[in-house]
Amino acid sequence: MDVNTGFDFFTRHCAKEDHMKYKRSVSVFLAVLALIPAMMTAGCSEESHIITQHTSRPDGTATSKPYATNISLTKDDITLTVWESKDGPDEFIRKAGDSFHKLYPNITIEYVNVEIPDAIINLKDKNSTAKRPDLFASPCDMAGELIANDLILPTIDTSFVNTVAMTSARDSVMYGDTMYGYPVSCETYALFYNKKFVDLNDIPSTWEGMIGWSKGFNTLYPGKYGFIFHADTVYYLAMLMSRDGNKLMSGKDYGLLNESAKYGMDLLGQMKEILPQNVTDFEYDDYDNLFLNGEAAFLVNGPWFVSKADASGVDYGIVNLPSFESGSNTYSIAGVRVMYVYSKSEHPKEADEFARYLLSEDMQRLRVKITGTLPAANVDIDEKLDGFVDQLTFSYALPNTPLMARFWEYGITVTKNVYAGKDLDEELKDYVDYLNGTDAPDNESNITDSLDSSNTE
Repeated sequence: MDVNTGFDFFTRHCAKEDHMKYKRSVSVFLAVLALIPAMMTAGCSEESHIITQHTSRPDGTATSKPYATNISLTKDDITLTVWESKDGPDEFIRKAGDSFHKLYPNITIEYVNVEIPDAIINLKDKNSTAKRPDLFASPCDMAGELIANDLILPTIDTSFVNTVAMTSARDSVMYGDTMYGYPVSCETYALFYNKKFVDLNDIPSTWEGMIGWSKGFNTLYPGKYGFIFHADTVYYLAMLMSRDGNKLMSGKDYGLLNESAKYGMDLLGQMKEILPQNVTDFEYDDYDNLFLNGEAAFLVNGPWFVSKADASGVDYGIVNLPSFESGSNTYSIAGVRVMYVYSKSEHPKEADEFARYLLSEDMQRLRVKITGTLPAANVDIDEKLDGFVDQLTFSYALPNTPLMARFWEYGITVTKNVYAGKDLDEELKDYVDYLNGTDAPDNESNITDSLDSSNTE
């Protein structure tokens, strides 16, 4: 079906069996998720990380819809600037922009590459040279800080989101009683494996087993690595600290001062023996390239990595993450990618309309096809993404409090600190102190240095 045509009734209701697994699996996942309080904040203060409940409807109410044009938009010639990441999202925005332009010939969509971790940094930096956006992509958990800094506008067509978006996606754009932005994809990570090195039935089922397996692999294949993951961010480190269902940024001491978190740090310490010696100096692409170049058997990554893996020619598969030797499942962080309208946009109504367009059925299908990520609306996906769907059953969302900024800031230093020999209990305590704003000045300076180094890469 062409992306500019209307709703295809037969395709939606009579899709082939192998394309329906996502709808069935996600419906089960979301039915469970509906029983869990949605992780939304009660306020915008720096200390606020209170979780309040929002009503989640059964996901059967999420119904993909064709796009209907909005005759109330400006008739003047305008250009909307969109910030998004490269390696897939860029192509999607360009193609969606071309399609939108056919519907509204007076509106041109201009793509500008600003990676999502850098969006809020550039928006807050008055000296940034990046062209100001009309709308931009950001993880849902950054909403608190975006709102606290008056950087985004509320959603105009909330009824469209409530009708079309999956339950978790709908909840992700709520802040208190107000909706901000339009969800465009749901994301978590899973385990990629190179079929050249390992068969599906031989994949280690536990983290402890993965460490032992990788030691043997590294010995058998000098210069290659059994296992690799982006060790420079707590986004992935959280999986190692999730034994017994431990979830970061929830409960007492943010889920950091308990035996599960410490056990995860111990696993990270053990992994020093199987990861590259210079892993703490790695930049983003260095991790991915080991797998893409056939130099790693396993890699933890998200659906955004699928297009890279396909282009590389690696024969790969995707499965859910290993569990723990104790029998506990591993929980990953689940996120929703949201398109927000910039508060200083000169064309907020038109920017909101383009964001709404990205959630329409045809655009959601297009985004899945281009990026390989999971949709925010109820549309079909490729069965090769089933590993992510399986992992979503054991995933959790982070709160969208402004405190998340400090959570991510400290998180980039953890592996460096542990591999430098820092005591694990001290490291976790310092993390909590940093979140509470009670850390020592020299530690704050170290975080700032790490952020400066990260931003220049």
